[in-house]
Amino acid sequence: MAHAQDYTLKFAHILTTDQPAHMAAERFAELVAEKTDGRVAVNIFPAGELGNDTEIVEQIQVGAVDIGIPPTAKLGQFEPRMQLFDLPFIFPSPAAAYAVLDGPIGDELLGTLDQQGMHGLGYWESGFKQLTNNVRPIRTPEDLAGIKVRTMSSPLIVQQYETWGANPIPIAFSEVYNALQQGVAEGQENAFVSIDKMKFYEVQKYLTVSNHAYLGYAFVMNKAKWDAMPEELQSAVQAAFEEARDYERELNASLDDELKGKMGEVGLEVYELSPEDLTAFVEASKAVHADYAADIGQDLLDRTYKATEDAMK
Repeated sequence: MAHAQDYTLKFAHILTTDQPAHMAAERFAELVAEKTDGRVAVNIFPAGELGNDTEIVEQIQVGAVDIGIPPTAKLGQFEPRMQLFDLPFIFPSPAAAYAVLDGPIGDELLGTLDQQGMHGLGYWESGFKQLTNNVRPIRTPEDLAGIKVRTMSSPLIVQQYETWGANPIPIAFSEVYNALQQGVAEGQENAFVSIDKMKFYEVQKYLTVSNHAYLGYAFVMNKAKWDAMPEELQSAVQAAFEEARDYERELNASLDDELKGKMGEVGLEVYELSPEDLTAFVEASKAVHADYAADIGQDLLDRTYKATEDAMK
């Protein structure tokens, strides 16, 4: 017998409705309804309807929004250890990323959000970031010299580009296309899905397949709302999250392969980093890891290096 609705959850995010994360949000809502026998309903507010990532996080903290999927870089403002995931070249492959995110390290970092008024259920993703720009092909860190690169408003990501010799400019995601079109920024970094869906290829000339950083989303819920739910509903919501997470990652992986091929067809000059180029970038990024070791914790960093190493064996 169907139950009356006990809980209605507001789920807000900034992504367009044709992206894997939104499709997974819809799948999550279906699974929650199914697994709770209709006792929990999820209403989704996509495409920045309720504000940008930082505003959504603040609304989750006070309970005006129940669920969000902010990039881990944005959560660094609230919990410095979350910046671990945004270090350049921290994850050599998707398998290495999942070993960390879905394992004890990922759980430990989600646990740090409790004192920020949030409960973390796990991680979704946009995938690995690539570089585009209008100035020249990027093959080495030196090629970035002086290029105005749009970044998220993350001190770590800003420092990464300064370390590589670029001129980073934090700009809101919704304003990136116009910034590139008008020359306010000359380059940007994003996963293939965002480069495609936001049509950045229309206002960029060169793409480097760099996989230089992982763009993860933390799936977070208002802690008071989570704590108020009985255990059987918490378990059902967690199970729905995990199924939707795997669905989202599968969508992303197949889309990544498809879009990588599409980039040359839509007018971008595509360059894939060679092993030597990759080594040069990794070396140039070590200073960023060292500078953030105190904020993130050297022990946490060392455990992450070991977990990624083990995942690659």
